[in-house]
Amino acid sequence: MNLRELSTQLGLSQTTVSRALNGFPEVSEETRARVRAAAELHGYRPSAAARRLATGQSGTIGLVFPGERHMLSDLLLTEFLGGCVSKASELSYDITLAMAHGSQSEEAVYRRAVRNARVDAMILSSPLISDPRPALLRQLGMPFIVHGRTQSSEPYGFLDIDNEGAFFSAAKLLADLGHRRVALLNGERHYNFAADRERGFRRALEGRGIITNDPFISAAPMVEQTGLVQAQRLIGLPVSQRPTAFLCSSIGLAIGVKRACAAHGLQIGRDIALIAHDDRIHDMGAETFDPPLTATQSSIGDAGRRLVELCVAMLRQPDNPLPSEVWPADLIVRQSTMAAPGV
Repeated sequence: MNLRELSTQLGLSQTTVSRALNGFPEVSEETRARVRAAAELHGYRPSAAARRLATGQSGTIGLVFPGERHMLSDLLLTEFLGGCVSKASELSYDITLAMAHGSQSEEAVYRRAVRNARVDAMILSSPLISDPRPALLRQLGMPFIVHGRTQSSEPYGFLDIDNEGAFFSAAKLLADLGHRRVALLNGERHYNFAADRERGFRRALEGRGIITNDPFISAAPMVEQTGLVQAQRLIGLPVSQRPTAFLCSSIGLAIGVKRACAAHGLQIGRDIALIAHDDRIHDMGAETFDPPLTATQSSIGDAGRRLVELCVAMLRQPDNPLPSEVWPADLIVRQSTMAAPGV
């Protein structure tokens, strides 16, 4: 059954039927329910062409990622995209991806998307501390939402987690356990989330009179190899100088730390305390570690789902206030943390 046939059977215009199926607020809830019931009964699925004709929208949300991120091996990206795609499918939207190499290429991708009207809105991921993309997209008239936050004079909608609060709580736990030499293995400093995490880390330790030793703070890609290299460097220091605890910005970094400890005959939870941020990646949760890993925790898949939900709501109700959600990150204490040696 096509849109015309469904509209005729319901005694409604094609525009009304299309808007009812796409959740536009000017259609009453009673009409929406009636249209959806008929569409379900007859197995009707709106085509992209019909959607564009009736609503002036493509039914597509765009995401742009830097070319240096290897999409098939980047588990964070895979989990995030899975959440985006699942929610978009529920809301009868599609997700389209584009790859950019460098800032000039990325700007060209956004301009091309607007010029060709291929997407209705964009999700901006991994914002920089001072990110130019919100100003660019507002100038281009493209609706967007940010996964994270950035310093921008332009108003924008966003969904973020409390990165500073999460790493404050984690560092405070280590300080309360008597650890005075704590290493932070973090993401690259130009990303806003990494800056927030370092700020929370420093605030917790310095508030307890613990000097935050800059050589103990690493800012690099959050992958296993980085964790291995940085942990080997620090564990290789004399026993009286090396860290007694590590706080990592990803599970991948924590795996590298664990490998380095094993190579030096050190046991997590006995000789070295370890905390990581857990994005709740499928089959790679902190609880699967040996020993189970103390972690700050927030699902990146859930974030992808919620971002699409907020983005679609912005498209359907453009006069509503821009969304601004900050999710708390839970601190789950497990066996990888213990009192500092000698305490």
